[in-house]
Amino acid sequence: MTLRTLTLHDFRNYTEQTFVFEKDIVVFVGGNGKGKTNILEAISILSVGKSWRETLSSDLIRNGEASAQIQGVTDSDDHFKIQIQPKSRTFARNDKKMTRKKFFGQIPTLLFAPEHLHLFAGAKRERQKFFDRVLSQLSPVYRENLSRADKATRQKNALLRSFGPEFELGEECLSQVRTQDLAPWNEILAEVIPDIWRERTAFLSSLAEPLQQQLSDISGSSDSITVRLHTPEIYEPTPEGVRDFFRHNFARECAARKSFLGPHRDDFVFTLRNRPLLSTASRGEERSVLLALLAAQKNCLSEQLGVAPILLLDDCFSELDADRQAALEKLCSGSQVFFTTTHGEHFAQFDGDVQVFEI
Repeated sequence: MTLRTLTLHDFRNYTEQTFVFEKDIVVFVGGNGKGKTNILEAISILSVGKSWRETLSSDLIRNGEASAQIQGVTDSDDHFKIQIQPKSRTFARNDKKMTRKKFFGQIPTLLFAPEHLHLFAGAKRERQKFFDRVLSQLSPVYRENLSRADKATRQKNALLRSFGPEFELGEECLSQVRTQDLAPWNEILAEVIPDIWRERTAFLSSLAEPLQQQLSDISGSSDSITVRLHTPEIYEPTPEGVRDFFRHNFARECAARKSFLGPHRDDFVFTLRNRPLLSTASRGEERSVLLALLAAQKNCLSEQLGVAPILLLDDCFSELDADRQAALEKLCSGSQVFFTTTHGEHFAQFDGDVQVFEI
């Protein structure tokens, strides 16, 4: 799948702008703050309904305007449109309105942003978002379960906070009331947590071989690389196992006023040469693992969806040496790619035709 045109209306710093893409390698070149990343952000929203960096919908709307609009036309002549208002969004394909659930992932994309360069050392929430973005495009069920888990966890935590700090285990009647209050949200979590765990672990299993192969190709070594899912709690990842956990940890959750189990607690743990990645990898090796991870994810998306994802690569060349720049170019093979950069010379050695937009 390729994107042939992109039109922005009152989006970020753009009043009205249409880009026509004639090549598969597209580069946006310009100084910092000119709006290069805004273009990749718009494509990301066309893909998954939101941006990786937005906080509020109003952030996406040009100052003083009531709404913003993003339109895209693919090589199959499908027209996609998103209308963004401060508190709502509407989605359409070929002028037919759709829910975000059905709109999501019809234009598959893979994102490489500057913050991913700190993926391994950063907070686990960043690793969750990194993997969830791909998994949500592969599985509508996963995406729905993740949404249900997030809502149930927020509602449960709000209830736990409302109980106050005066909880005493001996107040049997009060405990029963509180257990009944939490029951609907615990039941939802019991339904979705095992499925989310299963899909995450299955995806990591499918990544294992291509990740190892890609890292060997990039680094020229046979260093072992693994990634596994870790949760700080011990429980059986089945509905009854989750229910048992909540029953046995009721007092603990009341005292802490938060839920101890859910996909928000999971982490993706990397090892290199059979040791934690951060304790053994150089900065260059971290870059190689990240590129290998992106290449492995691209393979999984291509195989399972039947189309190569569009790659969104935001200002990443400046952080890579010549060998890893070459690996990044190889990663781009077979996909439409959108780059942003402040220096046009980063693409001077590319083998394929490059379309350059000066921003």
